[in-house]
Amino acid sequence: MKTPFDVKELPLSKLEALGIYHDQQLLLSPSQVQALLAGRRTDLISLHEIKGADFLIERLDARLSLRRQDSGEVELFIHPIYKQPRVHPLLNHQETQELISGKRSFIGKAVEQEEGRSTMVNIEYDPLTKDFVSYDVSKVQAPDRVNGMLLSEEEKSTFRRGEVLELEDGTRLGIALQRLMGYYLTTKRWCFRCYLMAVSAICFFGALLRCKRTPSSSITERQRLIRRFQKWRAQESCGTGPKISLPGRQNLR
Repeated sequence: MKTPFDVKELPLSKLEALGIYHDQQLLLSPSQVQALLAGRRTDLISLHEIKGADFLIERLDARLSLRRQDSGEVELFIHPIYKQPRVHPLLNHQETQELISGKRSFIGKAVEQEEGRSTMVNIEYDPLTKDFVSYDVSKVQAPDRVNGMLLSEEEKSTFRRGEVLELEDGTRLGIALQRLMGYYLTTKRWCFRCYLMAVSAICFFGALLRCKRTPSSSITERQRLIRRFQKWRAQESCGTGPKISLPGRQNLR
């Protein structure tokens, strides 16, 4: 799967200075590395003993991201947790408050480029760091399939614009930059299965507790209950989650 950045382009010297690259090993989970290579932000990472020219930070919780400069060089960005929400130059006060409160999930803005051209940029609020993150709509790659269903060009266009895409089976899909995967995906079927699993687990542990409290209950009966629950859980958790097939990853910042 093609991503905006290659693993060979990772700024290892800067990652080493942050303490997350040591002895030729990157001390990040595969999902964190994938987020970096896809142009998204990682989850919060605890950085220790960050040294600068005239400062030393013993610990800093922050998210990381990569950005390609005009020169082609890949630069590492640190997104710390701010005490107060940051100000975005493209947003007015009302728009800022609507994003922070969750009233709106994103706000689109036309940004002027060279030669009188403009590009559409969507802006979202990152509640983890209390700052704003934006992405170029034209660079978003829409999925080909969701839960095995082939998306139409109109549905792909809806997803690229940042709007919530709702399919016939109740699946809802949308871009969410504050999440590690860069999108959210929910289905009515999946929520119902989670409900059934929770109810079944409660019933199982209730039956197991009754076995323990009843002297006549044998160890074999308890073991039988445990085996039945484990078998059912394995069947339910095998391939039942929502699935998305992406041709590539969004260059999200």
